[in-house]
Amino acid sequence: MSVLIPPKALRSTLSSLFLATVAGAALTAPPPDGGLADLQASVQVLISGTQPGTVLLPRPTLDTSAAVHALLQKPLSGDTAVRIAVLNNPDLQVAMGAAGTSISDAVRSDNPAKVEMRQTITVLSARAYKAWVSAVAAEQSVRLLEEAKNTLEISGDLTRRMTQVGNVSKLTQARAQLALSESAVALARSRSSALAARENLTVVLGLWGAPAGYQLEAGLPALPKQAIEVPDVEAHALQARADLRVARAQWQLKQARATSPDAEGLWDAVGDAASVRSVAVKLRSQAREVYFAYRTAFDIARYLQVEVLPLRTFIHDELVLRYNGMLTSIFDVLADSQARTMTSQAAVMAHRDFWLAHADLQALLAGAPMEGLKSSASESAIAAPGAASASH
Repeated sequence: MSVLIPPKALRSTLSSLFLATVAGAALTAPPPDGGLADLQASVQVLISGTQPGTVLLPRPTLDTSAAVHALLQKPLSGDTAVRIAVLNNPDLQVAMGAAGTSISDAVRSDNPAKVEMRQTITVLSARAYKAWVSAVAAEQSVRLLEEAKNTLEISGDLTRRMTQVGNVSKLTQARAQLALSESAVALARSRSSALAARENLTVVLGLWGAPAGYQLEAGLPALPKQAIEVPDVEAHALQARADLRVARAQWQLKQARATSPDAEGLWDAVGDAASVRSVAVKLRSQAREVYFAYRTAFDIARYLQVEVLPLRTFIHDELVLRYNGMLTSIFDVLADSQARTMTSQAAVMAHRDFWLAHADLQALLAGAPMEGLKSSASESAIAAPGAASASH
């Protein structure tokens, strides 16, 4: 037996069904950018210099300015610098805009555009961390050279007064004045280098205006107790390069589809195989070079911190004791203070070199092409992925 529904109730029921359908569609419909969950998840383990946690990627629905403002509320760490760069670097946003939906969840993880975008983000993260390391070390160097100049000013003032009473020769005074002048020039150059390093970091972070007045952390992270052991660094580097795996798979697929073993086809096969092998040979060489640089930088930085700086401190303390016992002059103490400051600066530069080499090694093991990390103070723009078409 059929049941008659009053027109008013029917309209109400249809309206409810329509609203429920629309609401359900809104919940299941993909976001305007096609979704970046896959790319977001895959880059977490590829990004250099960050602590555990989600590193946000830019997208049309995200207010990046608010997120960047929140990250800049404390002195800038290496972790925060990487997060800001990935979120706010305009060149990365240009690259992602050019790639469009070819890097979205709508395409497979091994889509060439998505593979290249992961490499782009990895390179950017390493560049940001290296820029931060250089900026922090440059500021430390400035502080040390300021200390050295202050010491020389004290020494110069004492020399001048002792020359006036005939206790020190004019030759000694001239040498003190020359040392002070050279120190002033070195400090000016150091300040200029620090400004350049900071501006380089600012560009990588994509900042301008008030946010560009950020404060850096006072120092670099402590050296690890041991260097990373990578016995087969070549194999790790080859395994991490997704683009190389894609190229090899495409060559193998092309070989399987070949129908006629004519001369031209054979030469094409030789050329394709050689192209893959050429990339692999260069990557193996880069892996050996990067790991050797990393171990060397660690050994030097560790030696300066564990052996040389303690010796400098011991010598300085002994000289102060001898001065207090009137066994040496104030000039000897001041000269040693100057030498101690210079050794500290050398240790800071070695500390910097280690973390730069560490970032290169991490990027290598994450599958980033080393060519993207060779830029110096004037950073090159990030290239947009060449493959913008989605291949399922």
